[in-house]
This record gives sequence, structure tokens and C-alpha cells, in this order.
Amino acid sequence: MKKKVTIALEVDDWGQIIDGLTCRAEDYERTAEYHESGYVEDYILEVCDASEARNMAQYYRRVVKEIRNQL
Repeated sequence: MKKKVTIALEVDDWGQIIDGLTCRAEDYERTAEYHESGYVEDYILEVCDASEARNMAQYYRRVVKEIRNQL
């Protein structure tokens, strides 16, 4: 079992963390789109392929969901 950590922050602080993680997920989703279509209008992140980018996006979305479930 992985070690879990509990951190007490104000709700506004958690909002900022959620925002940052959501932006990161969107970056990976855009990167997956680039790998699938060959074009996006913005920057992309460095990954091997669309699958890796989608996995990373899902990871960040899961973390956001976990945080929201605790608020």
C-alpha cells in the first residue's frame, strides 16, 4: 500500500492546487491531441506518444477528483 499524507490547508489554497492540476491535465490532453492529429494551436508537453499523454491527463484528473471529494 502506498503511503498517504494528510495536509490541512485553507479551502482557497486547495482551489489554487485544483486549478494548477486541472491546467496540467489540459496540457496533457492537448499533447495527446497533437500526437493523434499532428496539430494544436498551443504548446505541448514532452511525452513518447498520445497514450502516455492520455495516461498523464487521467492521473491529474484523478488527483483533482480525490481532492474535491475531500473538500
